[in-house]
Amino acid sequence: MKIFVYLLLALVVSCSNDAIKTKVRENSFVLNNVNIVDVENQTIIPSKTIVIKKGKIDSIIDQSSLLTFSNLEIIDGKGGYVTPGLIDMHVHMYEKAAYVLTLNHGVTHVRIMNGLPKQLLWRDNIESGLQVGSSSTVSSPIISGYKDASLHHYVETAQEAKSAVKQYQSQGYDLIKAYGSLNKVALSGIIEEGKKLGMPIAKHGPHASGDMPISELKGFQSFEHVEDIYQGPLNYEFAPERLPEIISALKSTNVPITPTLNIYYQLTKLSQDKEDYLATTSKEYSSDIIAFETSMNQVKRWLEASDKMANHNQKTLDFLLYITKSMHDNGIPLLVGSDSGVLLSPHGIATHNEMRLLEKAGLSSFEVLAAATINPAKALKLDHQMGKITKGLKADFIYSATNPIHDLSVLTEPKAVIKNGHWYSRGILNEMKDKAIESRSFWQEFFVLFEAM
Repeated sequence: MKIFVYLLLALVVSCSNDAIKTKVRENSFVLNNVNIVDVENQTIIPSKTIVIKKGKIDSIIDQSSLLTFSNLEIIDGKGGYVTPGLIDMHVHMYEKAAYVLTLNHGVTHVRIMNGLPKQLLWRDNIESGLQVGSSSTVSSPIISGYKDASLHHYVETAQEAKSAVKQYQSQGYDLIKAYGSLNKVALSGIIEEGKKLGMPIAKHGPHASGDMPISELKGFQSFEHVEDIYQGPLNYEFAPERLPEIISALKSTNVPITPTLNIYYQLTKLSQDKEDYLATTSKEYSSDIIAFETSMNQVKRWLEASDKMANHNQKTLDFLLYITKSMHDNGIPLLVGSDSGVLLSPHGIATHNEMRLLEKAGLSSFEVLAAATINPAKALKLDHQMGKITKGLKADFIYSATNPIHDLSVLTEPKAVIKNGHWYSRGILNEMKDKAIESRSFWQEFFVLFEAM
C-alpha cells in the first residue's frame, strides 16, 4: 500500500511538471539589452547581451548584430537587470512543493540543514531535470548530544561520532550538521573523521564544546545562528564590550557565519502584535505537519507572551543586528540563511526577509547580495558553478525590470527566474507555485518524515 501511494503521488507530480515544461523556453537562448548586477565588484555592467547554451553562460558580449545568433531564440531584455540567483544557506524542507516555492522567489539553490533520505532523491531529480525547483545541498541528519530528540542522531563517544560521519558520507549527504549539544569528545570525533573523508561540517552555534578552543573548528563550512553568540559565549548578557574578543576568535577560524535573523524577527513580531501579525503570514506556504506542530508549540508560546517578554525580544533582536554588523565590519563573511520551514517561515519569502534584516543591520545592497550569492557559493566550494554571472557558470539568475540595488524587494517576485538556462516567466512561476501548493499531501509529508525516523 505504501509503495502504491508513492507511485501515485510521483505520477501526479510528474504529470504536473510535464505540463509546465511545455511552456518553458529551452535552455539555450540569447538575452539582449540587459544590465548585469556585478555583486563581486559592486557595480552595474550596462547594456550587455548574455548568450546561454545548454544551461550555461556561453558568453557575455556588448550589444551587436543579433543576426549572429539566428539559430537561437532572442529575448529582448528591455534594459532590465540580471542578478545572480539567490542561495539560501539554511532551510528545512520536507515536501516537493518547497523547491518550487523557493524558485518562485528567485532562490535558485538552497542548503538543507536537517537531511532526510527523500531529500537526496529530490536533489538528484532536480539536478537531472526530472523535477523542477531550486537545486540543493543536503546536510546529514542532525548529529547531536540530545538523546531523545526527534530527527536527531545521538552520539556520545568519539567512535559513535566517527561512525555517524562515515554512514552519512556513504549515503550521499553533502555535509555534516553538528549540533551545539555535542560534548567535546564527540565533536572531536566528527572533526577527525570529517577531515579524513573530506566531508564538510557546519555547526549549530558559533562556538566549540567544553574547553575546546574555537581554533579547532577551522575549516568548517559555516557556523549557524548569531543568537547562539548571545546565548552561548555572552551567557544571555547584553555585553557589547565583550564582543571584540569573541569576534576576533571567530575571525581567526576563517569560517563564514549564517546569522538566521529571520526566525528571531518572526517570534518578536508574534510576541508584540499577536494575531495581527499571524494574519499577515503566508499560511499557504507552510507544510501541513510543520504548521500543525508549530501552532501547538512555538506559535502558541509567543502569542501568549507578556509585554515584558515582547520588549525583551525586541531588545534581543536589536542586539543580534548589532552583533551581525560587528561581525561584518570585522571581515567575517556572512551567509543568508532564513531557517525557512521553521516556525511560520515561508520558503522563498523568508529568504528576502533575512536579506531585509541584513540591510537593517547596516549592510549595503551589494553587501547583502554578496551574502546571498558569492559568499555562499564560496562556502559550498561551488563558486566555479554559481554565485555570479560570468562565462562558464550555470545560467542561474534573476531578471527584474528595475535596478535591485536601489530596492532589493524587486527580487522578491521578479519578472523571471532563470534556472539551468530555463526561463521561467512570472506567469509560469505563479502557475508552478499554485500547482505545487495544490499537489501538497499530508500523507506524502508524513511518509517522508516517517521514513527518516
